[in-house]
Formats: sequence, structure tokens, C-alpha cells
Amino acid sequence: MNTADTTTAIASFKQPQLPQLSRSLPGWRFLLGWAAAWTLVGTVVAAGFVLGAGVDFLPALGLSLLFAELIGFASLISARVIFPRLTELPYLLFLPLQILTLLSVTIAGSIVIVLLQPFFFAATPRVVVLIIAVNSAVAVVVGIALYTYDSMRRQIARQFDQLRQQEAMEQQMRVARDVQEHLLPASPPQLAAVELAGRCIPARDVGGDYFDFIELPGDRLAIVIGDVSGKGVPAALLMAGLQASVRSLAPTASSPAELNERINEMLYESSSAARYATFLLGIYDLKGHKFLFSNAGHHPPLRVRNGEVEPLISGSGFPLGMFDAASYEESQSQLQVGDLLALYTDGLVETPNAAGEEFGEERFAALLAENSAAPLDTVATRLLGALNSWAGELDAHDDATVLLLRAR
Repeated sequence: MNTADTTTAIASFKQPQLPQLSRSLPGWRFLLGWAAAWTLVGTVVAAGFVLGAGVDFLPALGLSLLFAELIGFASLISARVIFPRLTELPYLLFLPLQILTLLSVTIAGSIVIVLLQPFFFAATPRVVVLIIAVNSAVAVVVGIALYTYDSMRRQIARQFDQLRQQEAMEQQMRVARDVQEHLLPASPPQLAAVELAGRCIPARDVGGDYFDFIELPGDRLAIVIGDVSGKGVPAALLMAGLQASVRSLAPTASSPAELNERINEMLYESSSAARYATFLLGIYDLKGHKFLFSNAGHHPPLRVRNGEVEPLISGSGFPLGMFDAASYEESQSQLQVGDLLALYTDGLVETPNAAGEEFGEERFAALLAENSAAPLDTVATRLLGALNSWAGELDAHDDATVLLLRAR
């Protein structure tokens, strides 16, 4: 073989590949550095205990105190200062670091105590190793137990605070619900020309459904129904403001459309854009049986005549409080004696059953037609009873309100 062949053979010879340990070195370096750091801490602390204690008791009692101080320091500092900073780590890394920290501090500190105490010169190496091992094991158990106790104590404290906040919130909800219920009319006015009924089934939370009957000059009656966006105390507050605005402005308004425009302006100026209310306002002429109404994004009223249900469709404006300077249209319907008029909120027709199917407008209209000849209190009771049966055990997701009027 010539020189060129020899060179080629040497160049093509591949050395055996050693296992690639470099990828795992950063982890080992971290663990070794961690252990070294806490070893140094244990050494310094133990030396301070021994040199600064000035113990004049019996040697065995003095050593017991030194070891107890070391174990207590390692456990307390680790559990209260170090371990809480590692809680974001995976448990398979968190637990080894707990054990490594406690072992490093305790072993290093125990070795320092052994080296600086002449009492141990008479002991055998096996006894010394046993003492250090016992100290380390005790520190690991005490440190992890102390951290577990602290974690449970903090968790119990958080749960207790949450319960107190929940109780306070429930109390506020009860007060808000009581205030809201008192804002709704306890009973409709008793008038010869018309029969009235109104019911509201509140959801679990405080909601924003609103209905009202307001007697106006000139043998007129204002009937209103609204649904404020959202739930809870903010919705109830907006509902209260809406009720106050309607009652203060209704006697001076010339038409339902004008009243809607004025209420819209007030709500827009006093609430955020996220707070609005669908609203339907009608004025009923008690002598002529004319129903003049203006719709602000609400469900149209249903008229039941001779068992037939017909929605009173009109131009529907934006919900109140959504846009500034909104304009509203109004429509008129001539009622006949015996006609039934039904106004309702979406919580009634959108209530789901266990299968997720909504109660629906068709089912609501069919119940109205079926019971249209009954007294209005009975009609309302049957409607809401059917709704409760439909929902079953499910919690109400929204207030359900119905307002009924019959010409007579």
C-alpha cells in the first residue's frame, strides 16, 4: 500500500462515537450548583451556631440543641422562603429540589458541628455517619411537612376569604333583589275599560326586566315593558333609573315616540355604551280602545283576537341608551272588546329545557290562544307554570316577564 492509500485509509477511519452527555450537563450543573450553594449556607450557619452559642450545658445536651437549631433553620427557611418560589416548577422537579435543599443544608451543617466539637473524637465513624443521616432525614421530613402545612393553611385562608366575599355578594344580591321587586307594581290598577295583569319570574341573579302601568291624564294608560342588558346589580340600577325616567316623563310626553327619544337621551348620557335596554312603550286610550305604541328594539306585542294570534309589527328603533339622538317610530292598533294584548321579555321565550330547546314564540302564542278567554291572572299563572315545567330543574338563565291587557 502506497502513502496515498495509507492517508486515505486513515482519513476514512471513523472513531467510535461516545455517548452525547453534553445535553444533560446543564441539568447536572444546575443540581450540583444548587447543592453546593445550600451546602455553603449550611456550613456557615452551623459554624455560627457552634462558635456563637457559648453552650455551657452537658455536651450531649449542647449537641442536641445545636442539631435542633440546624434542623429547625433548614426546615423553616426552606419551607417559608425557598419552596414557595419553586411552586411553578413541575412536581417531578419540585420534589427533588426540596429534598436536595434540605439534605445539602443539614449534611453540611452537621459535618461542621461534628468537626468543631471535641465530643465526637471519641465516637466511631459509624456513629457520626448515623447521626448525620438521622439529622438529614428529620430535616427532610420536617421541612416538607412544614411546607405542606403552610400550603394547606394558605389554601384554607383563601377559601375562607372567598366564602366571606361570596356571602357578602349574596347579601348584596338579596338587598338588590328586594329593591328591584319593590320597583315593580305590586298589582295593576283596577279600571273599568280594561283588564290588566303583570308577572315577573326573577332569575337567580338580579336581573333587569321592567314593566309598569302608569295612569295618564285624559283617560289614558301607559303600559311599558323593558329588558336591561346584563345581569346583577348594574342591571338592577339601570332598571331603577329607567323606571324613574319613565314615571317622571310619561305625564308630560305627547306621544310614545317622543317619550322613547327623551328616555334614550337620558340613558345615553348617564350610562356607558355597553348598558342599554330594549323597551316597548304603549299608550292605551281607555275610551276609544286605541293602542299607540313605540318599539325600541323589543319583541313586538301579540294581539289575540277570536283565538288568532297576530304580532303588531311596527318600525323598531335601536334599544334605549345605545346611540345618541336616536329617533323612534310609532304605530297604532285598534282593539276590540275581548281582544287580548301580550307584551313579554326574551327570558320567557328563550328559556331552554334539559335538551337545550328553547320555549319559543310559537309555544307561547299557542298557550295565549288556548287560554285567551280565561281571567288574565289565570292566563299569566298558566303561562309561567308551563314555563317552569318546561325548564324543569334547570336554573333560570334570565328574568321572564309577561304583561297582559284585555279590552272590555
